[in-house]
Amino acid sequence: MRRPLIDWSRLASAAPLLSSVALLALTLLAMHWSAQFLARQSSQLFGRRLQLFLFGLPGTIVHEGSHVIACVLFGHRVHRVKWFDPSATDGALGSVEHSYDASSAYQRVGTIVIGLAPLLAGAAVLLVAAKMLLGVPAAQLADLADVPLWRWALFAYVSLSVGGSMHLSASDVRGTWRGVVTLGVWIAAALLSSLALWWALSQLAPTVWPAHVAPLLRQAATALVRASDVLSGALQLSVVVNVAGALLLFVVRRLVRAVR
Repeated sequence: MRRPLIDWSRLASAAPLLSSVALLALTLLAMHWSAQFLARQSSQLFGRRLQLFLFGLPGTIVHEGSHVIACVLFGHRVHRVKWFDPSATDGALGSVEHSYDASSAYQRVGTIVIGLAPLLAGAAVLLVAAKMLLGVPAAQLADLADVPLWRWALFAYVSLSVGGSMHLSASDVRGTWRGVVTLGVWIAAALLSSLALWWALSQLAPTVWPAHVAPLLRQAATALVRASDVLSGALQLSVVVNVAGALLLFVVRRLVRAVR
């Protein structure tokens, strides 16, 4: 029987990687929306000015600081950083002005990480706070009941201030388009090169691909799935914290309004 040109059953093994990446993308969107929800509820309860200085200051510093760190990692030149400006007429509490070499594919791809940096940094801060203050994820429910009140209060403050800043501005999203195009070209080139290599080896050396190349690709895919799942888990915890905080603020706001 003639072997088909493409073994679709083997290509189906890429499904875990695709589903993991899709889950990560959806979680990033949920993180963005939940942060906006939390920031809106916080502002409506405390008032715009008090909310900015009480919660916006530390959250904005983390937000802009993540942009700066990502710029440095990807070789972008940072020209000016506005760490916190509550009087800005455009509504942007902070900003990072940077430039990069448009001829460098690495720096263009870096615009993706720079744009998403607030989500990643905010998730990392919430994870560290949960670990240090509450003992999560190792702690059991019984252990959480014994956590001192001041630790819960400090974690709530970190969640409100940092969690509310984990949304992307329009400039954050706009700045990633060149990186998305470049990354898309890289992925397409890698797929086409892999198919061409697979076809050539299947014709010239049929045993090389299944014995040597395919195992390496499976190992790489497994590592990517693990990394994506870990990041998704961190972001999902942040989404839960943000939504829970926003709902709590909503209930408190309703109670305050009823008392008045």
